[in-house]
Amino acid sequence: MDALEGYRQEPNAWSSFEAADKKFFKTQRNRRLALSTAGLLVSLYLGLYFIPEAATKNNLSMRRDVKRVQVIRIHKPSDVKSMVAASPNDRITPRQVIEDLKSSTNTNEQKAEFLERIAQIPATQVEFKHQKQRRLAIKMGRELYIKNFKVIDYRYYRKGERTAGPAIAENELGEQEVNIPYINILNKAIEYFAQQDYKLSLLHFDEILQTYPDDANALFYGAMSLINLSEFNQAEIRLLKLESIPFANFSEEAEWYLLHVYQRTKKAVAFEQLKNQIIEANGFYSQRCKNFNFS
Repeated sequence: MDALEGYRQEPNAWSSFEAADKKFFKTQRNRRLALSTAGLLVSLYLGLYFIPEAATKNNLSMRRDVKRVQVIRIHKPSDVKSMVAASPNDRITPRQVIEDLKSSTNTNEQKAEFLERIAQIPATQVEFKHQKQRRLAIKMGRELYIKNFKVIDYRYYRKGERTAGPAIAENELGEQEVNIPYINILNKAIEYFAQQDYKLSLLHFDEILQTYPDDANALFYGAMSLINLSEFNQAEIRLLKLESIPFANFSEEAEWYLLHVYQRTKKAVAFEQLKNQIIEANGFYSQRCKNFNFS
């Protein structure tokens, strides 16, 4: 009470109280401002640290998606005439393709049988789990062999056989009007591929793709024909297309030969990424990839 009485008698007493209040609140405000600034700086640092990585991943996936949606070119005889076969040392021979397909098929059948006994699920629908927690459903179509080349037997999956208009003549890159069912066109295309006549085989595979754009047989062997004609960009598009079709009978081979395409077109980043992916999958071509270099 004495203190209050003294402040009442002093005219400047309350103004000193107000000055003290202002000083106190100014200190509190400055402290809150400093804490907010520090929090904002930490948030910006974390954002700059993590966002570029996510953006890079998005850019990679966007580039991959752009590749996958590229249009498959259907070649005409006039287009094929100007193509030049690769040198013998740079070709992937039909015999090599046969050996790879047979060995890979035997390995996949053993994997499917082993997983079927454990999981008790149909062998036509087998799931492999990669180390990156990525699940890939493998759907294998019924197969048959034409001149020792593995193909998917689409007679089990299509209601009717295709009848084509123009077909390719045997001795020249001309045309004649005949009706040929799908299996006959495929037989002819495989025969030309086996004879290393990659121009005629390409034209017949393209004839199939004109009606069935997702035909695995035409995509794979057409890509092999293009590789042997040094048409690597078109071969790359077809091999990538095999990743998005219903059947995975050629999935491992598509990746293996796509690796060859990246090597020959000097795409170092794509080569290393795909090589690591094949090794990580631990499939038939995993061991070969370890010894397959970019040079």
